[in-house]
Amino acid sequence: MGEKFKYGDWELSLSPDSHPRTLMVEISTNCNYNCLHCFRNAVPDFKKCNMSYDTLELILRKGMEAGVSKLVLSGWGEPSSNPKMIEMLRTAKELGFTVALNTNGSALEDMAEELVGLGVDEVFVSIDAYDIKLYRDIRKPGDLSKVMRGLKKLLELKIEKGSVKPQVNAIFTITKLNVGEVSRSIELTRDLGISEIRFSNYIHYPGGVDLSCVDDEGCLEKLKGELDLVPLKILEGGVKVVIPNLAPTTYRSCPFFSNRALFIRCDGIVSPCIYYSRNWRTKVLGVERRINEVILGDIKREGLIDIWRKSYKMFFRLYFLRLPSCLDCNLVNYCLITRSNETDCWGNKPSCSHCPYLHGLSYCPL
Repeated sequence: MGEKFKYGDWELSLSPDSHPRTLMVEISTNCNYNCLHCFRNAVPDFKKCNMSYDTLELILRKGMEAGVSKLVLSGWGEPSSNPKMIEMLRTAKELGFTVALNTNGSALEDMAEELVGLGVDEVFVSIDAYDIKLYRDIRKPGDLSKVMRGLKKLLELKIEKGSVKPQVNAIFTITKLNVGEVSRSIELTRDLGISEIRFSNYIHYPGGVDLSCVDDEGCLEKLKGELDLVPLKILEGGVKVVIPNLAPTTYRSCPFFSNRALFIRCDGIVSPCIYYSRNWRTKVLGVERRINEVILGDIKREGLIDIWRKSYKMFFRLYFLRLPSCLDCNLVNYCLITRSNETDCWGNKPSCSHCPYLHGLSYCPL
């Protein structure tokens, strides 16, 4: 590498065997839902596409060369919208990858047999309400009954074949609309074969419906009351629960870098994470910010290991937290620098200092 960093009296350089371990690959930006809280709506002129099988195969080959061991199919669309998804899953498993699928669950009933037969390792299903009408209002025009049938079929097939795979996890995005369903959701997960439920705070964006619970004092108090019931519900149901922070804390950790992960868009562009993969705007804890896409490379033109290693400066800052903590800075409401991810007051370009995933406010399915 040759490049070294000064850290006090120490000189540090990237280890020559450093490599990515996880890839989040966006095989589709199409979706059959139009969810109220989806930040696709915050992207100007959002482009829809399906990744070709050849591109996914190229990613897998370059991933193997780089030492990648896990593939996560997720992104700014619904993976099952890609007609080649099952074929892609099959190839990834045949090549020995640990494979996770993040889905809205609408196609689970149709693909349950393939998911069990292929030995897909994890399935993350987004379920933001267990009331049929509320679910449909949030995940338009979603059918909760169909999702539940898919989950039950998946569980029955696992029992029939004596398989523990895939492990099924639920992702519940907390908003003002569904905050009253938080504790109830834990009661309903066990019978559906769900092993873990992960709660995540909604990331608001300008122009979107104001659903943010952490920005509303009344909603936040109601949420705290719901979360107080969680320990008892865990004992009753035996389901693992992951709870987000309700405010910024001194502890920070980047989910992508912690998992040595990269995000690959539908067009083959490589970004450091899903959050910084497109141009859009957010509104976190009352402050609007412009997010500029961060491009590390193009998988169609470069080796994955080369893309990883030329991005060492950004990884260094995240590993040693050489960046300010914008969300709990006492100047957060007045600072103009923090109104985008272009830079921060420590001179980092780009800046991750106000990312809600870094602060544990929202959950990233890695």
